[in-house]
Amino acid sequence: MSGHTALVDAHVHLFPPAQADARAQIAERDGTFAEMYATPAAKMAGVDALTAAMDEAGIESAVAAGFAFRTESDIEAQNAYLSVCAAASRGRIWPLATTNLALPGWRRALEAALAAGACGVGELRPHNQGWDPLGPESHVLCELAGAAGLPLLWHVSEPIGHAYPGKAGGISPVELYRLAAAHPGVRMVAAHLGGGLSFYLDMPEVRKAIDSVYFDTAAVSLLYHIESVTRLVALAGADHVIFGSDFPMLPPARQLKRLQALLDDDVAAAVCGGNAGILYGNRRAR
Repeated sequence: MSGHTALVDAHVHLFPPAQADARAQIAERDGTFAEMYATPAAKMAGVDALTAAMDEAGIESAVAAGFAFRTESDIEAQNAYLSVCAAASRGRIWPLATTNLALPGWRRALEAALAAGACGVGELRPHNQGWDPLGPESHVLCELAGAAGLPLLWHVSEPIGHAYPGKAGGISPVELYRLAAAHPGVRMVAAHLGGGLSFYLDMPEVRKAIDSVYFDTAAVSLLYHIESVTRLVALAGADHVIFGSDFPMLPPARQLKRLQALLDDDVAAAVCGGNAGILYGNRRAR
C-alpha cells in the first residue's frame, strides 16, 4: 500500500457518554434506536474507544456520524458531542451532522451543525424518522448540500436477504437512484455497498445518472462475501469506492487488512483513504 496516502475510515459512529448511559430512556421515545441499541450488548462507543481502534489500525482520520434520532434534543446533543470531539482531535475526527427532516426546525439545526464544523450530513435514515426521501424537504436538503459542497451519507437498505436490527428504514436503491438523478453533481455516499445499486452501473443511463454517488464498504463482511468489494471496484471504479468499517459494530483493523489484501496497491490507496480525503476535503479546508 502506498505510504503517501493517509488511511481514512469513512463510516464510524460515536455517541456522547450521556446518551450511552441513558439508552433505556432514549429507547422509550425512539423506536429505531430501541431496535438497534436497547440491549446493553449493542455497542455504543465514545471518542476514546474510536481513537484506540484507529491507532490499532494505523488509521489517521475517521468520518464520524451519530445516529438518526427522531427528537430535536437528542440530535442537538449528538451534534454538539461530535463537534467537541472533532475540535479536540486535531483533524483526526471529521464530523457529520445528524438531521431529521420531519422536524420543523431541521434546517436551522443543520446550519448550526455545519457552522460548528460538520463536513457532511448523515447517516440519513429517512423512513425511520418519518420523512420521504423523494419529498420536498429532501430536495431542499440536496440543494443545500450541492451549494455547500456537502456529501450526504445514506443508509441504503438492501431489499432482500437476512433481517437484522436497523436494516430497514434508510433509503432504497431505487429511491437513491431517483434522488441522485434529480440532483446531478450532489455528492452522495451509499452505505453498505449501496444495497445492490452498484450492480446496475453496467447500464449506461444508470452510470450517467448517478455519477456523483460513492459506495462505502461499511459492514460488508456481515452482508456480503468480502470479495464483493473487488466487484464493486470493477463496476463503480476505484475512485467511487470508500472504506468504512461501521465501528463500533466492527473493528476497523481487521476490515482494513482484508481490503488491502484484496486490492492492488494504487486501488487500496484510493479506496482506503484517498477518495475520502477528496470527498470531504472541500469542507475541511474551510
